[in-house]
Amino acid sequence: VRDLLDVARMNRSEFHVERNPIDLALVAREAARRYRSQAETFGVTLELDTNGGAPALGDEERALQIASNLVENALRVTPPDGRVVVRACAGELTVEDTGPGLAPEEVPYAFERFYLWGRYGATRKVGTGLGLAIVKQLTEQMGGTVDVVSAPGATRFTVRLPVLPPLDRRPNEG
Repeated sequence: VRDLLDVARMNRSEFHVERNPIDLALVAREAARRYRSQAETFGVTLELDTNGGAPALGDEERALQIASNLVENALRVTPPDGRVVVRACAGELTVEDTGPGLAPEEVPYAFERFYLWGRYGATRKVGTGLGLAIVKQLTEQMGGTVDVVSAPGATRFTVRLPVLPPLDRRPNEG
């Protein structure tokens, strides 16, 4: 129901996404914290890889929604004794898993509504079929991109958001 409401809101003009300085490392930590007990229940190792801050421009609440969707999906498909890794660096959030992966012909359609649900709904634990479409739409509304690289036993979703350019530290020339 939450996914359907999100899709309906995103399709209306009053849906608003912020573009403020955020720290993707904090977003990654919170997503990992939220799903740690689920990972333990599934027998999956959930790792966090952040080296200091990971600045980006975006909406912190929506970035957390993106990270949560990706982590939840990864945990769903990763077998016991598998691994999910959440990484953050400047302008980039990555979720990797050791699940079954996607066939090469499926990768171009991974972010289409209901595509993966239609393919795997009867054979894998899948959600509503809207999560990855929401990830893509939110990412794009923040001025970013998302992609997936997948092979059997290794899938990586990467969200890239704009980063503030470094400040020019030269003294004013006048």
